[in-house]
Amino acid sequence: MKKIFLIALLGLFVISCGDDIETNTPSIQGEVEDIFFRSGSSTATLNEDGSVTLTGSSSDEVVTLTASAYEEGIYSFGGSVTNEATFEDFNGVLYLTGENGDGEIEITRIEGGRLSGEFYFNALENGVGDTINFSKGSFFDVPLTNPGTPSTPGSDLDCEEAQNIRLAAKLAYDDVDPNNTEQLQLVCNAYRNALDQEIEACGDESGDLQAILDTLGSCES
Repeated sequence: MKKIFLIALLGLFVISCGDDIETNTPSIQGEVEDIFFRSGSSTATLNEDGSVTLTGSSSDEVVTLTASAYEEGIYSFGGSVTNEATFEDFNGVLYLTGENGDGEIEITRIEGGRLSGEFYFNALENGVGDTINFSKGSFFDVPLTNPGTPSTPGSDLDCEEAQNIRLAAKLAYDDVDPNNTEQLQLVCNAYRNALDQEIEACGDESGDLQAILDTLGSCES
């Protein structure tokens, strides 16, 4: 009886650990037509108009979510391209909400340059064709790749805020696929900007931050 109890307890422990991995790693996930999707790479980018776009990529599929503001709140898809969701499947077919789809994204938390929340949407092939459903969507601690841009609320950062943004930028840099040259350059430049911000806000008496900048170089190779 004790052996049975211990085996059952071990099983619960393994399941619990698996759940922790699913929920505590930066990711975008959900179900596409009832088939589970989870991104291997997840980033958020501030756009010039003040909107924010989250991108989650697996080995052969990509989901993007755009909200009209970098603020916590609920943003509805459909009827406007300001808030928009897209999904590109393994065949390269693009589905987008555009004016004819629907759904919503809720940004529930923005902390340390990382975004968390939930979403769902119905998108049409090229905006007009067959419909695809993305349900039970969630995103957790997706790092902002370009913190400190002019459109970022509160660009005058204190030391703690600058440190948190630098940590988020480092997370994105460490997580990026080194074979994706364009994305690598983007997150590298974001990391450089975050380091510069921390030096300005906190100083760098030890020279450690400048040493990282020197190692990153120009981010062009």
